[in-house]
Order: sequence, then C-alpha cells, then structure tokens
Amino acid sequence: MKIHAMHVFEGLVSFNKFSDFLEIEKWRIEKQLLKERVEKYGNNESFFNLKKQFNEKKLSMWELKDEEVITWMDTSILIRRLLVELFKKGINAEQILIVMEYPLVFGNHMRSDYLIVYDRLIVVLEFGMFNQDEKRSEERYTKKLQESINYRQLIGNMVSKEIQVVNYVMIYLPEYDRHLKKELVENTKHNHEELMSLSRFLVSNIRLQDSLSAKSQMELLDSYK
Repeated sequence: MKIHAMHVFEGLVSFNKFSDFLEIEKWRIEKQLLKERVEKYGNNESFFNLKKQFNEKKLSMWELKDEEVITWMDTSILIRRLLVELFKKGINAEQILIVMEYPLVFGNHMRSDYLIVYDRLIVVLEFGMFNQDEKRSEERYTKKLQESINYRQLIGNMVSKEIQVVNYVMIYLPEYDRHLKKELVENTKHNHEELMSLSRFLVSNIRLQDSLSAKSQMELLDSYK
C-alpha cells in the first residue's frame, strides 16, 4: 500500500534526483515577495511540472496557489542541504523516507510540508519564511508552530502507540536579493545554523530509534556479561 502524498522519496539519492533541477537552474531563496517571484518564474518549466504533479495527485479540494510552488522549491533546497548534514553525521540517509505535501487523514484538507520517517519515528517538519515584515514574521512562526502541533496530534492519534511522532518548525530567511544582485550572507549563515539545529534534532531521535532495535538491545544485554 502506498502513501498518498505529492511525493514520497526513499532516501537521499531519490530526493536529490527529484530536486537536481534546482542546482542546474541555480535556484535561490530570494528576498522578493512570493507574488513577485511567481510573476518571474511562473512560466518556468520546472514550476509548471510541480503544479502538474500536485494536481494529478488530487491532494486537495482547494485550488493550488502559485506561491506554494515557489515555497516547495525553496524548501527543497533546504532539504537537500539537510540530507547532506545527516550523511556527514553518520546517518544512513537511504533509510529515511521523505514525504512531501502529505494530506492528513481526517485533517480537514490540511497538508503537512514534509514528514521525515525512520523506523518507528515520524517527524512532522514545517517550514516558515521570515521575509519583509517583522511583526507578520512572528505571527507566521506562531501559526506554523501551532499547525505542526496539530498535525503531530492528528497523526499520533491514528498510528500505533509504538510510533513516536514529534514536530519541528524551521524558520528560514531569504538568501539573495535579485533586485540588488546581492548575496545576503548573514541570512545564509542563519539558515545554515538552523539546519544544524534541525539535523541535531533528527540525529538524536534517529539514534534513539536505533538503540531500541532488537539488535541493539541484544548487544546491550551482552555488555552485561
């Protein structure tokens, strides 16, 4: 039985193959507002393909907003970086399932950004972007945090009690100003630090799962001899 979502990637290689176009096209997380970015990239072939993939899956009764497609491209760049960091930290990234745009069962047509699935662990991962307005950015974080908590509870109520369901919100910043043709170095540094925090969170939870495996428990028993 398959997981019904926009995409389900089995490991780093699968996700990188899907998102390679972002590196080829040198995609950047731009400072410009989403509406303006849609006007700039809305005729891009990759943009069109993502919309088509979503609509073909019939994941929502609501019409897809073009701005959402831009955020998929932004967050896919971040997920690529995250998987590299997990690999560097010794995690077998090929054993991680990345579920993109997952419509929650009994979730009133809500969708999670990503689910990171490993063994008996489900991480509900939501992204939010701080951009122009500080007050609205704070409101967006609060909204995203509440959404992730709600999604965690919905999933947790439906799966076995043996499954650990946790949530995480990562706030990222624009890394490039297209108008000024300027790299936003401090923002890129912020995103890197946030990804490091997220990777440490995932590593901690993944290693906990590994320690509960039958093999690890037998090895622990042997250490008592």
